[in-house]
Amino acid sequence: MAKLCGNLPHRPTKRASVQENQDQPLMSLPRTAWLLALLVTMLSLGVYLWTLYPGAGPFLDSFELQTAALVQGVVHPPGSPQYLMLGRLAMTILPGPNPAYRLNLLSALAGAATVGIVYLLTYRLTRSLFASGYAGLCLALGLHFWFESIITELYALNALYVALVMYWLLAWHQTGRRGFYWAAVVVYALSFGNHQSMILLLPAFIYIVAITDRAMLLRPRYLLITAGIVLLAALQYLYIPIRAAAQPPFCNYCPGLIPSLRDYLRGSLMEYLTGGPFKGQMFAMTYHALLSRLPDSIWEWNKEFMPWGYILGLIGAWELLRRKLKLAALLLLGMAAQYIFVMGYDIPDWYTFLTPCYVLFAPLVGYGAVQVWERFKPVDGSMQHRAYAVLLPVLAVLTIAAGFYTNYRPIRQSGSSHYTHIGKTLLENAQPGAWLIMPRPHSTAFYYSWAIQYLAFEEEQPSDRVIVPPAFFATWDFDLLSTAEDILPRLVMVSTPEVNPPPGPEPYYLPWDSAVPRLGADRLLEAQQRGTRPQILVLDPTDDRVQGWGLLPICTPDSNELTGYEVVALAGDLPIPLVDATRWESIQSSVYYPSGQGEPGCPSTQNRVEDGG
Repeated sequence: MAKLCGNLPHRPTKRASVQENQDQPLMSLPRTAWLLALLVTMLSLGVYLWTLYPGAGPFLDSFELQTAALVQGVVHPPGSPQYLMLGRLAMTILPGPNPAYRLNLLSALAGAATVGIVYLLTYRLTRSLFASGYAGLCLALGLHFWFESIITELYALNALYVALVMYWLLAWHQTGRRGFYWAAVVVYALSFGNHQSMILLLPAFIYIVAITDRAMLLRPRYLLITAGIVLLAALQYLYIPIRAAAQPPFCNYCPGLIPSLRDYLRGSLMEYLTGGPFKGQMFAMTYHALLSRLPDSIWEWNKEFMPWGYILGLIGAWELLRRKLKLAALLLLGMAAQYIFVMGYDIPDWYTFLTPCYVLFAPLVGYGAVQVWERFKPVDGSMQHRAYAVLLPVLAVLTIAAGFYTNYRPIRQSGSSHYTHIGKTLLENAQPGAWLIMPRPHSTAFYYSWAIQYLAFEEEQPSDRVIVPPAFFATWDFDLLSTAEDILPRLVMVSTPEVNPPPGPEPYYLPWDSAVPRLGADRLLEAQQRGTRPQILVLDPTDDRVQGWGLLPICTPDSNELTGYEVVALAGDLPIPLVDATRWESIQSSVYYPSGQGEPGCPSTQNRVEDGG
């Protein structure tokens, strides 16, 4: 047990001996540390696979990333070209039942690898195998990090980059081996292709270089090599203009085509790469909002590490400042820059940007655990020491188990296939080229509409379809349509007035202003008489844009769960059918009119309510 907790073959009775051992340069890690880091990594991966989200979703950014990776599109500014390329690769080569699952699996692999690197980083600080494992598992099973590791998001990969950069910088500082420094430079430069918030690690990077070997900042040769690495890594961002110029089916906040290279670089592309409409939200918090966010951030930290882990981390930070000021400054500078940015970032999910802080805080938890161990450890060889050597590790295991038990139920996503289940039912009832009226952003069905977008692209890649002649999409004149089903996109997503331009080009997306003239009563009746009216689907019956229509609920066959509505009539004192007489006769009793009375729902659901069930 002494060997696990201090990794010392001969343990003197003086408590200072552990600190003296920690202060000695660590040129290389023992094989046991590597093996235990691998063990912790595999344990974390097992937990993440057990609780992995099974398909599309669950959040707006998840749908966006899954859709863009699938069709090689573009996401919102400032873009994540590396993630989209890696995501497309993951969708191709990783195992799994669907592309979205494979992208979720990429997060699990990145999250588990981060835990292993944090183990090694903590070991370089503490020389304790047991404390390093404790720190890694505290991070792995923390509420936020665990969740980010089982869904499609940028933060698990971002955390891996933070851990790798800090580990190699620390290894370089301790050993003086420049190979570690150049590894950190390469990884740091590449990391910007995933998330530009990595710029917040720059103060810590410059600091450790300044105190380790200033020549890396001053000699022209080294500066030229560094500049070359940065420029090569920046080539990742060529993905954005190249894919935008190709007009992929999905291109959110698309910088568009290249009218002239100079205007493009100085105009739309530069605006996109520097944050686009999100720039105004940075450092936009008011003084009172900032004060209210401070206790919220402490609460989020406690949810991640549990109160005991948070306290151990504070102890570790204090003791590291006292004993190893330079190393403490490295970790705290990295956390401080990220924390200051997050406190001023005026977005609803601000707490997700604390993930790099958690990665850098975890080694402090391990360092604090070592200090608590040494502070209360009885004299070696005594009965109390033997009991202490058993009870304290047992207590540590119990705290890990308590964190797992607390977070497991809200975290587990392996059975969460709601969006996929109901979305596929809706698509099964959708004709090729059907129009889907996207809900307004404040609607509860807005996320669901993004799931439909992804599932439509997953079901049948639009790039494999033959598109109708441009004359149709220039006018949206239904009389120009052929009767062949394979000439239409799977769905035409009709955007809302608030989302303009829509997140993709025609024919996959249609701005609301362009759709309105074709959705008037006269145009719909005329198209119906000619047999050229597209099927129109609705997700939110409370939307003011659909109040004049009669809606037929579309339900799942197994559970009779509502998946959406089909527009089948024009509302009025005497409804005017938009379907043939035979079908109207069979469905008219089930049609719901948003402007009238009653509640929308599936027939069996309504029967259960009427029966008092």
